[in-house]
Amino acid sequence: MSDEKEIEEVENLEARLLAAGVSINQLVRCYADFLLHLIKDDALSSISSAKLDLMSNYLSKAVTPGVVESSQEQRKGFFVDLWPIERQYRESDPAFANFVRCVICCFGNEEDWEQDDTGEATPLWYFLFYIKKVCPEIKNDFLQYFEGVFSERGLSER
Repeated sequence: MSDEKEIEEVENLEARLLAAGVSINQLVRCYADFLLHLIKDDALSSISSAKLDLMSNYLSKAVTPGVVESSQEQRKGFFVDLWPIERQYRESDPAFANFVRCVICCFGNEEDWEQDDTGEATPLWYFLFYIKKVCPEIKNDFLQYFEGVFSERGLSER
């Protein structure tokens, strides 16, 4: 669960990201890059290296310019591949299944976000929600990562 401080921190970051003109597609790529860094930094030790290698391949595609912006039809293959993996491990390896959900988020784009109409301005909350299921204490690293990536756009000014 989120406490009031966490809610305020995420909402403040989201407001700064929006004010800086960061797009949903940029946030999605940043999230994919964040997940890649977690893998490279061995922050996901509860998941086997073979499974992480498999997800690294997908995340590497997600950070490639143009992939997030491609048509729904072009991105559909990633969803078709990833959802059965998530389902397969839901019971036997919940940490991995939760991580696969994080990776799935990396193939949605601005158009998808607008169609989903969740009432949230960005998917930032969902990104944090899903990764916290894998790494419950990740909030500070998550916030710092997004702050750092977009700091050149003036986000560090509070």
